[in-house]
Amino acid sequence: MTEQDLQTLFNTLSDGRTPGRQDFNASRMYTLLEDPFSVWCSFHAPREEAVPEANRYENLKIRTDRSVRDEWIKKEFPGVVFVSGDNETERFKNTLAAMARGESAVANAQLWNLPESVYGSVNLLVRFNEGKSVFGNYHYRIYQFKRAHDLKEHYALQVSLLNRILGVTQKHTPEAARVFLKDRQISVEYQDHADRLARELAYWRSIRDGQAKPEAHKPPKAAGAPWRVYANKVMAQTKDLLMLPGLNTEMRQCLKINGMHTTDDVAHAGLEKLQGILEEPHATDSYYNAQAYLHNKPILREAGHFPPPQKKYNLYFDFEATETFTKDNVSFVYLIGIWDKEEDKYVSFVAKTPEEEIKIFEQFYDYIKDFNDTALYHWTEYEVKKMKNLADKNPQDSAKLKALCSICYDLKVAVNKAFYLPAPSFSLKAAAPAFGFNWRQDDCGAMDSMVYFTSWLKTGNDELLNKVLMYNEDDCKAMLDLENKLKAAEVLNLKK
Repeated sequence: MTEQDLQTLFNTLSDGRTPGRQDFNASRMYTLLEDPFSVWCSFHAPREEAVPEANRYENLKIRTDRSVRDEWIKKEFPGVVFVSGDNETERFKNTLAAMARGESAVANAQLWNLPESVYGSVNLLVRFNEGKSVFGNYHYRIYQFKRAHDLKEHYALQVSLLNRILGVTQKHTPEAARVFLKDRQISVEYQDHADRLARELAYWRSIRDGQAKPEAHKPPKAAGAPWRVYANKVMAQTKDLLMLPGLNTEMRQCLKINGMHTTDDVAHAGLEKLQGILEEPHATDSYYNAQAYLHNKPILREAGHFPPPQKKYNLYFDFEATETFTKDNVSFVYLIGIWDKEEDKYVSFVAKTPEEEIKIFEQFYDYIKDFNDTALYHWTEYEVKKMKNLADKNPQDSAKLKALCSICYDLKVAVNKAFYLPAPSFSLKAAAPAFGFNWRQDDCGAMDSMVYFTSWLKTGNDELLNKVLMYNEDDCKAMLDLENKLKAAEVLNLKK
């Protein structure tokens, strides 16, 4: 291929421009499938409403995955060329040049087909000396790497789209691309996904062009960053039906067909009308949840479940656990945090390694002054499940862990049984803010805390650990704060 031919190919595929908002990046396939409201926001929401939020966990995973992947590529393909460039245009030009030279393998490749408004990055292009392409008597196939045990739907569609762009680029569409998972390889056949791919791209174009507006998710994660804050605000301000717990898309659609588009509409409709539209318990739950929003007060569902039984010692606790970033890592509980109600203080136990995990549970056990007169409050069954699993793995500490489980009390279950709340769900991150509680840090959530912890282990910077401890402390205090607010609240009993 001559330089002029290569320039002509670049001009054709670039369509005289660089990728922009109007183009679909194959890496956005997950967002299109799982969070299409974010896609809608990127085109139609006010730009000033975007609030950047660093995804430290995902960024760390990407960096780790890239390092492991690149080492494997260098080992398996010694002659590999890693594409680089100061911008996307240079990377695309350098990718085409490497393919035109007939390199045996091209890593971190960039592919464009901007006449069709699609582009993306490929982990590895591998040369096969069979079948003609625009470059000669050879063609390239895609090798993509995913740190997962199974081939997820968006992986298959993403790699199929890249395969389609590759086919346009080299005038030869491979029958399949190869995806490397954690413990196996899978061949993704292009024809198996071509029809679904065409439908999803048509859906994306309809969103982009304003012909379709997808439904958001349930707050407080109505959309992904940078549109999470905006989406949450819009759902609350418009009193969207998403603010009602327990309803799926079909149920919300049934309400809309019957003229109910907001929580106020549901509250004013009357229970009898709702019972003619929705099955129980959804009709009753939706009606009283809507009443809770209308009056901005908790509605008594059933007496006797709240407040929780108070003991001499009342501890509100929460765990933080790691995820595995490489195949050599082991997931473990690295932090047990406690808000001691009687002492009015936060207590924490930290494990630096998986081997220290059981030690902090022993410290947790030793902190209990009187098992007969202590209550351990938590939110959801996660903590108890963790302790039961640890008990099975550590026979020597099984009795202590089971003793801890025996004095646990799930506040979420108690609140859920007792009240309808003016909140979109019974998650702690939704219920506590409904009564005025706010976490002190905007840049440290559950996933962020894993990254801060991992960075603390590497650097010894105690500021990082302090951020994790503050986040965990707020989780513990949120439970007590919500309990106190519900005890003091004027509760309506509309079910009398």
